Amino acid sequence: MVKEINKANKLKVIAIGAHPDDFEIGAGMRLMHHVKNGDEVIGIICSDGEQGGDGEIRLKEAEYAAKFVGIKELYKLHFPDTRFPNYLTIKDRLEKIIKKENPSIAYIHFKEDQHQDHRVVSLASSIACRKVLTILNYKSPSTINALFNPHLFHIGLKKDFQKKMELLKIYKSQIERNGVLDLRHAEIEAKYHASSIHFPENHYAEPFCANHIILNKMVGYDD
Repeated sequence: MVKEINKANKLKVIAIGAHPDDFEIGAGMRLMHHVKNGDEVIGIICSDGEQGGDGEIRLKEAEYAAKFVGIKELYKLHFPDTRFPNYLTIKDRLEKIIKKENPSIAYIHFKEDQHQDHRVVSLASSIACRKVLTILNYKSPSTINALFNPHLFHIGLKKDFQKKMELLKIYKSQIERNGVLDLRHAEIEAKYHASSIHFPENHYAEPFCANHIILNKMVGYDD
C-alpha cells in the first residue's frame, strides 16, 4: 500500500479546467485525496461547456461534483466554449484568483492536446500560476499520448477508484449525450498507468507531468 509523505503539512490546492468535468477526469482521485488529507481545494472552470450540451445542466453537475469532492469554492468564468478569447484575457482572470487564493499546488491541463480550449487554458494557467510552488499537468481523453510522458503518479486502491467513478457519474449529461465521458476507458487508463510503474492489478493511477516543482520557497519570491 502506498503511504503519503509529509501528511502534517496542510496545503491550498487549485484545479483549473477548460470545461466542467475536466479536472475530475484528470485528477479526481488526487483531489479527493487532498481533501481527505485536510488540504483546501479550490476549483476553476473556464467555460460552461455549452458546446457539449446544456451549459446550465453542465454547471449544475459541476456544482454537485464539487460538493462530492469537498471543493471549498468553485469559480466559474463563463468564457464561450470552443471560442475562447486570447489566452492573455484568460490569464488575467485566472491571475486575480491565484493572487487571492495563493495556492501551493496547481493542477492544470497538459499543453499538447487535441482540444483547442485545453491548449489555451493550459498556456493561460501556466502563466497565471507561475509563482505557485508546484504546477502539475493532468491528462485528458484528448491529450496527445505520444507527447505525454508522465513521471508523477497518484496511486489508488479499488475503493479509491470506485469513488472516482461515482464522481464522474455525476456528469450524466456527458455520459448519455455523446460518450465523451467514457467510464470504461477511464478504468483501462487507470489500470494501465498503475501497471506501467509495476503496481499490481488492484491498483489504479492518475498520471501527471510537472510543469515545475519548487522545492524550497525563497524570501521575496512573491514580491
